[in-house]
Amino acid sequence: MPELMPHLRADENALEGAYYPVVSMYYDDDDRESYWQHQRAYPSRRKLRVRIYGTLGALLPPTCFVEIKHRCEGRVAKRRLNLSLEECMRVAAGEQPTSRPLKFFEQRIVDEVHGLVRQGYKPCCTMRYDRLAFADREPGSNLRVTFDTGIAYRMDNLMPAPDDRAFTQFLLPEGYAVMEVKDMECIPYWITSLVARHGCILQSHSKYSNAMEDGDPVLHRMLGGQRPRRHYGLTPNSVAPVPMLNVSTRPEPIAAAS
Repeated sequence: MPELMPHLRADENALEGAYYPVVSMYYDDDDRESYWQHQRAYPSRRKLRVRIYGTLGALLPPTCFVEIKHRCEGRVAKRRLNLSLEECMRVAAGEQPTSRPLKFFEQRIVDEVHGLVRQGYKPCCTMRYDRLAFADREPGSNLRVTFDTGIAYRMDNLMPAPDDRAFTQFLLPEGYAVMEVKDMECIPYWITSLVARHGCILQSHSKYSNAMEDGDPVLHRMLGGQRPRRHYGLTPNSVAPVPMLNVSTRPEPIAAAS
């Protein structure tokens, strides 16, 4: 952090302190198609989720989206619609929102969500983590650097809420974070040099897939009762950390509806 901060500022969406919580409810079908698409590295794959940013009474108020995250040939696009939590849940259940008329591109998002619902996608996992979000001080740069800690999940009581803290299952040891470096163009040399000097290893890291492997009874039955465990960049005895770096080619603006 002392080496990063001379180059970075708090992300404008995070406001003071660079912090906001993220709560997401993920959808999948009974065959866990979304999970297996990730595991089999399909070149084009989608995740459906309802996501809430922010905290009641904070500078960043709760902001909710129904969202499809589409990874295609290594690039990520997020198609999402900003509505109330109730309306997001309505759309993700295969219904039309009723609070306001939709623009053309918003209806396209709703239609895509409903296509997945017709394929059998339904709530299966709710997750929460705390995010520190930073942007480049350089004007015109798209660089964002985020640190996610307290990554937690549950497989019951799936209904999300702003800054939801009703979690007991955690994926990382206390004090560890997932660092993500995101840019729409070339990642600046200063940060590639920095992460290389600190031994960071480029890895794909799916919070949803890790949570499903850790706690989903449906997936465990598919695997013959086995319960796979990942070490999340740690050695098996969790003594010597191997830093993880997750690189995306697209930032995540939290106030945009596209």
